[in-house]
Amino acid sequence: MLALMSGIWGASYLLIKYALRDLSEPMIVFCRTALATVALLVLIRFQGKETMQALRDVRRRPGAAFALGLTAIGLPFILITYGERTVPSGLTAVLIASAPIFIAIFAPFLDRSEVMSGPQWVGLMVGLAGLVLLVGVEQVHSVGAFFGALAMIGAAASYGVSGFILKRTFSGMPPVVTTVVSTGTSALVVLPLAVAQPPTEVPSGLTIFALIVLGLLGTAYAFIIYYQLISEIGFGRASVVAYTIPPVALIYGAVLLDEKITRATIGGMALILIGVYLIARGRRTRTGPQVIVAPE
Repeated sequence: MLALMSGIWGASYLLIKYALRDLSEPMIVFCRTALATVALLVLIRFQGKETMQALRDVRRRPGAAFALGLTAIGLPFILITYGERTVPSGLTAVLIASAPIFIAIFAPFLDRSEVMSGPQWVGLMVGLAGLVLLVGVEQVHSVGAFFGALAMIGAAASYGVSGFILKRTFSGMPPVVTTVVSTGTSALVVLPLAVAQPPTEVPSGLTIFALIVLGLLGTAYAFIIYYQLISEIGFGRASVVAYTIPPVALIYGAVLLDEKITRATIGGMALILIGVYLIARGRRTRTGPQVIVAPE
């Protein structure tokens, strides 16, 4: 399951590149989240009354549901898709892997129980150094590329915030329910933007294939695998997927899109993953519920 997760989420950034050839950014996000929502609602229908009741309970908290959907999927997906106009798919995965770094940054303000230990502070500094290296060296060659990299960092920060919303408001909720709330909210939020930027011609077969895979596999099915993995081997082990996605995405981009893997990319990735490891290692020793954030 871990290998399957790495392959699916690692390929998501590649598939976004393909979809961008024919569709606007909002249209891509709307299609993948709408497809995922439909698939997850069908799954919930077959899971029985308890899951349906949990979905009804979420409807009674529209404000919290909107905040979770916006920070967990809506805003990150939009930023990632816009950013990939100028940022290589492999580098995108490396930048998004910094999400746990932002959890550490926000923790003192959003969750006082998550005070960082010494190793976590070291990990934070190392991870930030990796981000500076990637943005300052890899993406400084043009204004568009620089802002594209900042969009990826904004997406990672949004994932960090969503983890605290999930922990505070939806703790104990079935993962399939919180996921469908996130995808459904995102589809509704981005729908006006998608309608305002319709495709000018019929999308190619590759674009349609990319959207289907992004919606059904990269968004809906991948979450099911991820939470199943957590239930079987625990969050600590399942979080290893955060370290396997960037190398897989780099390989996809190099082989299929002829993207270059530079020394700065390797160095920045190493610093970010070391920082994430130190931060995660320090958190595992704490008691209480874990903050779960989707790697994409």
